[in-house]
Amino acid sequence: MRSRGKGWTMNKTVATGLLVVLLYTGIAAAQEQKGARIEVKELRHNFGKVEQGTQVSHVFEIRSVGTETLVIERVQPG
Repeated sequence: MRSRGKGWTMNKTVATGLLVVLLYTGIAAAQEQKGARIEVKELRHNFGKVEQGTQVSHVFEIRSVGTETLVIERVQPG
């Protein structure tokens, strides 16, 4: 079996180091999202069976977590 030598080990080390740097940079960039962002803890709520005429309500917690002002211009019930 042929030995790959020092050059192979060094190239492998450089490639691994470059991969780690690229992954770290990508993760850091993803965490620094700028602009308006909304965070909603739950997107749906099921009331189950409700008798006709019964009044029901539920509060959805919505937060603005971005770096800019969040403007909600339109809401549509589903």
